[in-house]
Amino acid sequence: MEQLTGDEVFTHHGHDTGTTVKDFWAWAFSDLLNNTQRGGMAEFLVYTALRSEYPNIPAQIRSDWLPFDLTSPSGRRIEVKSAAYLQSWTTDFLSQIQYDIAPKLAWDGKNYASEAKRNCDLFVFCLYTALTRDKSILDLNLWEFYILPTSVLDIKIPKQKTIALSSLLKLEPVKTDYAGLAAMIESIKL
Repeated sequence: MEQLTGDEVFTHHGHDTGTTVKDFWAWAFSDLLNNTQRGGMAEFLVYTALRSEYPNIPAQIRSDWLPFDLTSPSGRRIEVKSAAYLQSWTTDFLSQIQYDIAPKLAWDGKNYASEAKRNCDLFVFCLYTALTRDKSILDLNLWEFYILPTSVLDIKIPKQKTIALSSLLKLEPVKTDYAGLAAMIESIKL
């Protein structure tokens, strides 16, 4: 699939409607605090961290059907998870931080695997830390990243489906900021 720039136009009977893909993106994806958009954005943050550190890696387009989210320059399969204290759907309370770590059935384009498992080499748990809405989700200083080899989850909590931040921290993931993310992904011992 060819990566779009956003400048492509919608046409009707062969004529430019004046509406671009950027217009669609702005309409559909501007609520970055929304769980679905934030998850995709967290994957994008990990991807851009890798691309800035290793600019020669091939460009990737997000795929919803792979059994993991990204591949590092050295071939490490990465699962990206996202959480935030703030949600777009409520202003009444801060959310408890919890991540989905459930083993999943991988899809190969034709069939599902016969056994559910964690289909990655490592997890990157992304946390947007803002506690008030006057902060910008685009401020990367407000993000924390926790990297944990999948083997740790498979050994310590093989059947567990979710993990709270407090329990994750007990497993001693490597904490980093955006600037250190790519190097840590490639250097963490699996």
